[in-house]
Amino acid sequence: MRHRILLAAAFVYLCVSNLVWIARDTRPPFWDMAAHQSAALRILNAVGGEGITGLARVPSLTLPYPPLYHSIVAIFYAVFGKTVDAAQYANLPAILILLLATHGIGRTVLTPLGAAFSAVLVSFYPMLAWLSRETLIDYWLTSMVTLAIWALLRTRRFSHRGWTIAFGVIAGMGILTKWTFPFFIALPFLWFAGGNWKNAAAAAGIVALIGAFWYLPARPALLELLRINSGDALAKGDPGRWSWQALVFYIRALEGYQIFLPLFAALIAGAAILARRFEEPWTPIVLWIAGGWAGLLLFQNKDPRYSAPLLPAIALITANVVERRHVLIAPIVALLAFQHYLVSFGVRQLPQTVVLARGVEGPLSWDWNVYTQQYLGLWGRPAREDWRIEYVLKKVSSPDGPPVRLGVVPEIPRFDSSAFQFYAALGNFPVSLSRPFNPGDAVANSDYILISERSQGPRYAAPATAPVNDYILSHPERFEVLERFPLPNGDIIRLYKVGHS
Repeated sequence: MRHRILLAAAFVYLCVSNLVWIARDTRPPFWDMAAHQSAALRILNAVGGEGITGLARVPSLTLPYPPLYHSIVAIFYAVFGKTVDAAQYANLPAILILLLATHGIGRTVLTPLGAAFSAVLVSFYPMLAWLSRETLIDYWLTSMVTLAIWALLRTRRFSHRGWTIAFGVIAGMGILTKWTFPFFIALPFLWFAGGNWKNAAAAAGIVALIGAFWYLPARPALLELLRINSGDALAKGDPGRWSWQALVFYIRALEGYQIFLPLFAALIAGAAILARRFEEPWTPIVLWIAGGWAGLLLFQNKDPRYSAPLLPAIALITANVVERRHVLIAPIVALLAFQHYLVSFGVRQLPQTVVLARGVEGPLSWDWNVYTQQYLGLWGRPAREDWRIEYVLKKVSSPDGPPVRLGVVPEIPRFDSSAFQFYAALGNFPVSLSRPFNPGDAVANSDYILISERSQGPRYAAPATAPVNDYILSHPERFEVLERFPLPNGDIIRLYKVGHS
């Protein structure tokens, strides 16, 4: 009974805290978050306007990403209205899936209370707390990976026909969530397949059949994304694929950004206990970590959120600490609640970040942290801020007016081209967005243009903006200043009307 109370209390707390956070935050989505919401809007509009016919267009509406997550967001738009808040609500079911699936896996290797503790632990990890409020694929990916592993265990080495089919369907949905899904599933699948290769092959066939819906038509776009990601990795200063820094990147990310030092120490203790009394049922959990970590090394582009699907396995290993010492559950749960509040609403009396050791210096330096209240200055406590995006769109267009072209030079998070694209679609503004990469674009492809007097955004996101800014500032006869206004982060923005003489 205690373990059920613990699970229920955790779920209620996580949902309520997320709803409070969402209600208090008015900032726009940015970069990938805005792009995913735009894709969900395209699905909603296609299905709403064309019915069943619109479903056939779904694979092309979310490129270069698979469509499952965006389809879930589209459903929440349909139920709760086309708002940023509705898109953020779409993670609430994934919270429940993650809790129940982690608990289900834990019951195969831990006591009922230990299994419940592992489910609560992973759900309160700082990285997943941040992701649960952002419109990113990675939270749903983490839940789908965990659900697939749980279904895989239930197949009993593919001897149970019903669970074999269920695993195939779940894994098929998993690869429609994100293309990194197989990294985390492949080795556990192969380990279980040895018990019944015929049924395992049938499950793999179900996965392939479901995945073909998107992967066959999306192949060119996916290859292009991989090429772009390699370029982004170089711009961000990510380590080479097989360098020493690549090998330790996700360990440093785990300690410094995903779980923080106290829980990292608990993980080491749990791993030591597991090593002393390792039993076969732990094998798929260890393979889950090994396969996922090795798979992510294939991508030079690295980010702590990419390895989020490993966190349930990390929590299961950590739970060994409390298996024979239930007295430790209460203080660790208290730490989880404090940490969750710290990264969700902030504690102003404490330093924003306490660094244990500096990471490699570069455009993005990932440190070893004792803790941090924010993630790269982008995620953390909610804020009531107006980033003037809808104001600009209303300024340059009118509902019944002709289409206009707006160039957005800076890539400041929350004041970037993807955010403008999303709000233009959300409000049905007759505005097409572009990013001028050279002075010629600023004139030829824009009716209006935005520049920043100060920051242009991170260097890896806004390369070569200086020549465009300089050209606009040095040609007042072609660019008429309509307005100058500040952003919440202190940057000063200029809105120009472009003369086409």
